[in-house]
Amino acid sequence: MPRYLLRFLIILPLACLHQPVIAADTNVSGFASMVGGLVINGDRYLSDYPNTGIYDDDLSFSPDTTVGVQFKTSLDKQSEFIIQLISRGAREYQADVDWAYFNYAIDHEFSVQIGRKRLPLYFYSDFFDLGMAYHWIRPPTDNYTWQITNYNGINLYYESELEGWDMLLNFYIGREDDTENDLLSYLADNNSVDETWKNIVGFVAELSNESYELRFTIMSSQLDRQVNNIQIAEDVDQLFYGISANYYHDALSVLSEVNRYERSADDISVSTVMLSVAYKIKKYTPHITYSKLEQSKINLGGDEHHYTSSIGLRYDLNKSTALKIQYDNTKDKAINSTIVGDGELLSFGIDFVF
Repeated sequence: MPRYLLRFLIILPLACLHQPVIAADTNVSGFASMVGGLVINGDRYLSDYPNTGIYDDDLSFSPDTTVGVQFKTSLDKQSEFIIQLISRGAREYQADVDWAYFNYAIDHEFSVQIGRKRLPLYFYSDFFDLGMAYHWIRPPTDNYTWQITNYNGINLYYESELEGWDMLLNFYIGREDDTENDLLSYLADNNSVDETWKNIVGFVAELSNESYELRFTIMSSQLDRQVNNIQIAEDVDQLFYGISANYYHDALSVLSEVNRYERSADDISVSTVMLSVAYKIKKYTPHITYSKLEQSKINLGGDEHHYTSSIGLRYDLNKSTALKIQYDNTKDKAINSTIVGDGELLSFGIDFVF
């Protein structure tokens, strides 16, 4: 039996344990995406930037396959502890702690969270691995490219209503230290790259109703980087900001997201954009998507520039299971900073929650 399948089968039964087995005040839930795919034109296809999930022309079930388990323990009416474990095929199915934080509800609107969480840079950051939450096989890769996805710190949450709109405000601080970062080490020809984002300060604002979702995000931090234990960057200021706007009308969904990353000391400026349209017809949801990443040219020669056109179909078997198939066509227009070159990927999978 392949090692990845053995690990998956070990983790899955643990996730399905009934609540009384673990604790009377603990809820257990889980999710999984079993995805297969192959490159039908080109040499390789990078489908998951942070975890370097890479397909080639042989059918593979590792780059996008994910299983997650979440434990939520209520300590009292105001306090709870949440931990989420993720096993990803792209990381050889090792179990990683994605979330591990304490939540204290000050009142029905304010709450404080302390611990490890996903870095909320993007609209889909909090549920990036939850395939049932969106129509794609994976969120558009040109948008979700950054090497740091988690952080350890403190959040202040405020949730309320404003004249018929649901409102959420999130202020957070923290840092992340990542030894042998997957993406950067891969891009550095498998040299060891250690990455630290420190002095993180961020803010997220969301407004939503039945038809619209609006989201604004901004984060500033400092970057330290070592390559093969040699310091190449220290205390470098960086800034990220973005806007998401989604529209829903009956069966129609229109999703959009624009982000920008700036590191002025290195003359680096990167923009990403995504637009997706989906239309649900009973249990079927066909969709089309365009996404792009473009880096302004710098003196050192960095000119990363790639875009992807996608078409796909989601079929809901029931409320907790969905089948998906998707075709992605990526064009890499960079001269000095190509990632994997042009490529076409055909992928299919099943998402479910339990």
